[in-house]
Amino acid sequence: MSVQSAANLRGIPTKPYDLIREGLIVFIVLAVVIIVLAVLFGSPDYPAVRGEDVASRQPIVYLKTGANILAGNSSIQGYGPPYTPNPGNAQQLWSIAPATWLGVTIPINPPEDLVLQPLARVALLNDDVAEALRAYRGASSGEPQSWMKAYLAALDRATVASGQVQVPTGEYGPVGTLMNGMLNLGRAGLLEGALESSARLPYALDFTRSLLFFQDDVDHNVAQTLDMLGAQWGISHETGDYPGAWWLWPYTLLYQIPVISISPNGDLQSGAIMSVFFLVMLFMPFVPVLNRLPRWLGIYKLIWRDWYTHEITAWMRRNS
Repeated sequence: MSVQSAANLRGIPTKPYDLIREGLIVFIVLAVVIIVLAVLFGSPDYPAVRGEDVASRQPIVYLKTGANILAGNSSIQGYGPPYTPNPGNAQQLWSIAPATWLGVTIPINPPEDLVLQPLARVALLNDDVAEALRAYRGASSGEPQSWMKAYLAALDRATVASGQVQVPTGEYGPVGTLMNGMLNLGRAGLLEGALESSARLPYALDFTRSLLFFQDDVDHNVAQTLDMLGAQWGISHETGDYPGAWWLWPYTLLYQIPVISISPNGDLQSGAIMSVFFLVMLFMPFVPVLNRLPRWLGIYKLIWRDWYTHEITAWMRRNS
């Protein structure tokens, strides 16, 4: 203890405290509790949503997802930074859009990157897909959109028989062959690999494209069944009835406020509110009025009640 510390504590009763021992005891107790609970109840582990599972179990949903992306209906199409150069769509707070500061750092053209490029890999081994891809790329202006509109409408009347998707006949051009190629790619378990094929490292570390592929409908529906949407407190709880990241409750609570929950800038608003709250807490000792709250509230007297009981007793003895 320094000389100054000793001077500051002169006359104040103290007792030894072994921080390392106390920390070790807490660690052991928590470790035992966690291990016992894990053995008794297990851990919620909902499997990842893979292209293989969606293509095999919900082939029509899979085809609708791929067709909508190819038609330019993906929500990423005009999302703005960091994916597309549409700064007007970036979330703003008082005309300040932090997402635009770094610009497009993960450029994505959904029809090209999420459908046509994976099909180009399939075309190396499938002549039908290769021919359909050439026809699609070489189509005159307006034809692809006409084909996609007709195909998406037909998918609403499609059926599945013996694992095969039966789509009513129509003027789809090469789109039907392309979508069947995407379906076979997914069923083979190769969709994610094809989407991340641009990775230059030996191992793919960036799964942005494969995560974005199903984010519009499939992932949203799965999250809804698990009560993990933003309006359902999202990631502040685990899958099922297990508690999760309780420390995120203050953050996820903001998404339950109607003004924020329906706002297109809700994420930025919530982040700004939490940042201000954090800064206020960090600098509370230096903020006038706020730095007096602990003394006014008197909670410290409850925490150190033994000391104040001792002081009151000593004062009564001195004045008796």
